[in-house]
Amino acid sequence: MSFAKQSEHADEKDLELYLKHQLTNESISAIDAHLAGCQVCVNKLAERDKCLWYLAELTAAEDAADGDKRRYPRLATNEPASLQLLHPFSVDVWDARIVDVSEGGLRTHTPRRLMPGSLIRVKMQFSVACGDVRYCVPADSGFYAGVRLHDYFAR
Repeated sequence: MSFAKQSEHADEKDLELYLKHQLTNESISAIDAHLAGCQVCVNKLAERDKCLWYLAELTAAEDAADGDKRRYPRLATNEPASLQLLHPFSVDVWDARIVDVSEGGLRTHTPRRLMPGSLIRVKMQFSVACGDVRYCVPADSGFYAGVRLHDYFAR
């Protein structure tokens, strides 16, 4: 995949593979460069993520009936990760820590504030997840951000 002209747009399959982090580094760099200057493709990327999320939701289990507002239990962790904003798009990637995880989401500790509603990609050692930021609150030397997962892929 390469973009000969800035006016060309990324196709849906390439954007899906980009979300899953399943492209070569060269292709990822080409899409990063294109997304940095093409709002049409940034919007297509967000729509592609939304489609994948809706498909996953169709197969998700019903909410717990025991009165707990959480759909899935949380498991504490302290795993390294890297974050990238996909919508609004940024080529910047920064280090973060995964504080806890559940089947439907995760909580990160990040040095940067994340705006609620932002679409992000979280790269971990063996997987990549995409989701939207639900909240972001100050924490010791950074911020805690809750992320509702849309997509989760093995690397």
